[in-house]
Amino acid sequence: MTVHKGISLYPGLGMSLDEMLQRLEEAAGLGVDRLFLSFHIPETDPAAFECQVAPLLARARALGLAAVGDLVPGKPVPDNLPCLRLDDGFTPDRVAELQRDYPDRTLVLNASAVTESQLEALQQAQVDFGRVEALHNFYPHPHTGISVPYFLKQNALLRRYGIPSGAFVASQAGKRGPLHEGLPTLEQDRHRSVSIGARQLAALGADTLYIGDDGPSSEEVEALCRLEEGVLELTLEVFQWRPCHDILATHVYETRPEEAEEVIRTVNSRALWKEVAIPEIPFRRCHPGDVTLDNGQYGRYAGELEICKTELPADKRVDVLGRIPAAEQFLLQYLTGGKKFRFHPVKLR
Repeated sequence: MTVHKGISLYPGLGMSLDEMLQRLEEAAGLGVDRLFLSFHIPETDPAAFECQVAPLLARARALGLAAVGDLVPGKPVPDNLPCLRLDDGFTPDRVAELQRDYPDRTLVLNASAVTESQLEALQQAQVDFGRVEALHNFYPHPHTGISVPYFLKQNALLRRYGIPSGAFVASQAGKRGPLHEGLPTLEQDRHRSVSIGARQLAALGADTLYIGDDGPSSEEVEALCRLEEGVLELTLEVFQWRPCHDILATHVYETRPEEAEEVIRTVNSRALWKEVAIPEIPFRRCHPGDVTLDNGQYGRYAGELEICKTELPADKRVDVLGRIPAAEQFLLQYLTGGKKFRFHPVKLR
């Protein structure tokens, strides 16, 4: 399943229509294919909202972006809104009615709050889950974002019913008011970069990733769009750049099915490096997060690429190619057996 990437815009909250349209154009040019809007934020200026929402939805449609709108019961369904996110208060019968009345639209459930009994009731109301998605909440108030275990529990529930789910990361460059504290789904992502937060959500199985705040930088949107489906990208800090680092960046690696205690091993690295002259880099003790490559002194293990989980002794047969930054090392927990990953090497100054 394709991982969709989205931005969020909020008509009636102070940003001009021209700026919102420009942000939409730039995001679409970078590869964004989703847009999130809300139709019930208390601070919204109703008159400005009414002037801005229709042209914004029209431009999103013209650019090929699927717009998701947060709706509440009792309000009319907006034109040009292909994905209807149904917040609290929609009964199963009303959901089924909306699906019958709008057969060309996708219904989006609240992934953070939905329960199994509600999903069973929707089934009994004959809601077609083949035309249903889910999207987690974001949490403007600090300390109120959900935990990873709860996130995984909700997503597992939705997957049992064949429903894909999405989530939000916070921008660090342009945070939405009135609190300006970021709009993440996971509390632990509130102060993380878009790049790290999005990679974590993708590793946790999110099918759609949105930046919740409406003022992200172009670098943040680019980082979101750089995500590759099914492949975890890891930054590799390089102490001394060598030709092997250029080769390293071109490969996608896969972890071995059995998990070693002290290192993360790969199934295909020896074959990938077989025809490459591996330099013997001056060896040193290995630290957690170090990326190593066995050199020719290791015989048939030459070309074995590993990531250290713990402190290991210096070994002249093992080259240390660089390290995963401390802020990203928590991502290594998602490299369980059979997972794919690649490196983005950067030279340390």
